[in-house]
Amino acid sequence: MWFKNIQVYTFNDAFTHSEGHIETQLSQNAFHPLTALQESSFGFVPCFKDSELYVESIAGKLFISAQIQEKILPASVVNDHLNEKLDQIELDEGRRPTKKEREEIKEAIRAELLPKAFHKTKTVSAWIDSNNGLMVVNAASEKTADEFTSALREAIGSLSIVPLGSNASGADLLTQWYVEPESRPEDFSLEADLELTLLQDPTVKARYKNLDLNAPEINLSLEAGMRICQMALNFEEQCQFVLNEKFQIKRIKYQDTLIEKAQDSEDPRSDALLMCDTVTQLIVKIKAQIKHEAV
Repeated sequence: MWFKNIQVYTFNDAFTHSEGHIETQLSQNAFHPLTALQESSFGFVPCFKDSELYVESIAGKLFISAQIQEKILPASVVNDHLNEKLDQIELDEGRRPTKKEREEIKEAIRAELLPKAFHKTKTVSAWIDSNNGLMVVNAASEKTADEFTSALREAIGSLSIVPLGSNASGADLLTQWYVEPESRPEDFSLEADLELTLLQDPTVKARYKNLDLNAPEINLSLEAGMRICQMALNFEEQCQFVLNEKFQIKRIKYQDTLIEKAQDSEDPRSDALLMCDTVTQLIVKIKAQIKHEAV
């Protein structure tokens, strides 16, 4: 269990749900495979393959997993079948179906194609660290993380969280880290991968990869009003990662020494704990910088 892309949340209120309560509620909202006519299915699963528990506590952190299945039925395929059907009706009856009829035909086509469609399955895992007031979801997209947190909230009754740094300017902080290296956490070092954006028009971007971090092009972009929206960093020789303006942590690459240390144990919980300790350390450092920035 090595999280690669994470969405981080902080708690507004103390997390007080007991492990027993969570276990009961998640088991009642367990994952069930897709039926023939279902487009998607979401439910909770045991967080470790060698266990039947839906929540496990490791060193004070609660681990939870869910599974998502989705049918792959491209809109273009449905529309192709729809157009064929509409053309045939026009040929047979000399008329073009009404909007209501088209919608009914389209739904009938979807119902016909869904049982034949392939599906994709993905697992989303998370841990809750009540001591540090954090929830970390292993998801590359906000949409997937939101689906997970919404389902968890509905299952256990309450979950008062907000995205990390939701009231702070990530672009300002990342830019400050570049312009004033001493402002960065001392064990964060820059990697040669920066992305800048224009505040007035976020679609205007500049990417500098494998370029000297002191290259004049970067400073010229900053002088033109651009701000750093994504930055690659190295944390204390434990892992490399990319931090963006939304304080999402992407493309985490753990150092070989950490992976080898985990391989000494066959228990996946040891992997989880090593990973969790490393990621928590860097999140706590980022969180402290956000608080400083917000003051």
